[in-house]
Amino acid sequence: MDYPTLRVIWWLLMGILLIGFMIYDGFDLGSVALMPWVGRTDIERRVIINAVGPVWEGNQVWFVLGGGVFFAAWPYLYSTAFSGFYFAMLLVLLTFIMRPVGFKYRSKLPHTLWRSTWDRILSTAAIVVSLLFGVAVGNVLMGVPFHFDPSLRVFYTGSFWALLRGFPVLCGILSLCLFLMHGAAYLLVKTEGDVWRRARIAAMWAAVGVGVCFAIGGLWVVHLPGYQLASMIDPAGPSYAMD
Repeated sequence: MDYPTLRVIWWLLMGILLIGFMIYDGFDLGSVALMPWVGRTDIERRVIINAVGPVWEGNQVWFVLGGGVFFAAWPYLYSTAFSGFYFAMLLVLLTFIMRPVGFKYRSKLPHTLWRSTWDRILSTAAIVVSLLFGVAVGNVLMGVPFHFDPSLRVFYTGSFWALLRGFPVLCGILSLCLFLMHGAAYLLVKTEGDVWRRARIAAMWAAVGVGVCFAIGGLWVVHLPGYQLASMIDPAGPSYAMD
């Protein structure tokens, strides 16, 4: 198998894993993010958790596999991304750690304060992850400040707060609205009664948010600085991180 074909296969595999993660983990992140608004009582919030309980842990395997492919196929790009997005990725990992802890510990005590606290932690973790994934995509589209020295060591010259620019933040809001819409649609299938009615309202508002963000983003993209080719590219050449 020649190198260009192998490279396309790796890109397709990476794309399938990321799309699978957004689809399968998107609905449980959105469902849990909506929990404080859709579930007004402890029983209703328990219903939401039970709806995602059998699948949420398996859904995160897509993200782990995507990271493994990222590391195996493009180690320079992997090191660059994790160097520049270090604190953002650390925050994502911390929120992922809090999810299983929250699901397990929520029902350990019957006290209302105990359960409501873990519900807020779970919801906040889902919101933060949904936002940060969109912010990361927005920064990839705009580019991040890094360079390589002659020995190919990565030097990132930005900061965590520098990632929170206007367009990436808009992408983060769009990502959150998409996940909320996806989660609300999942709850429409899995629940009934008051939870179902609130999920329907949440789905409509999230859909409006998606439409508004897409419209603003479409106008914004037109005015973003573009890229240009500075030299000829060999399509069969190796995929260095600076390509």
